[in-house]
Amino acid sequence: MDEVEDTIFNSDPIYMMHLVGKEVELITIENVTHIGTVYVIDPIYKTTVLHTNRKSFDEYETVFVLYHAIKSVKILSDKADESYLKSVEPKSFEDKDIKKNVLKKWLEHMFINVVESGDYLKIDDHLVIVPPYGSDNCICNNTIILDRIQKIISLMPPDFK
Repeated sequence: MDEVEDTIFNSDPIYMMHLVGKEVELITIENVTHIGTVYVIDPIYKTTVLHTNRKSFDEYETVFVLYHAIKSVKILSDKADESYLKSVEPKSFEDKDIKKNVLKKWLEHMFINVVESGDYLKIDDHLVIVPPYGSDNCICNNTIILDRIQKIISLMPPDFK
């Protein structure tokens, strides 16, 4: 079976995450235009969730657009709405660095090649782990790799140093 090339998101989960909180114009293959703020993009199926007609943080319409229906995505505002960036950050930079270093050590202990890339941990070019470095913070296009790494992270003993 031939894999279809992703011309919208380039199969790049980091790029998809970069769009969260930004105002975009999304055009479907039926030439329907949706303008709104990206709430989330599923990194596996690439379904995009937009908040449109936003009057306040609590008043908006939610639109789900399946990947196969997307013709184009244009970023209208390069500044992300901070209220959409809801990741749970560790209490301090030291805690974040400690968690990152402990997880990197654990993965290396499990014979997995890990490279630091800024705040991210990368496993080859397949998977990225973002703060706060838990099993739910893995981004990967390959569900098999994603599942295996999440299981390995969940096996890390709480007292591992």
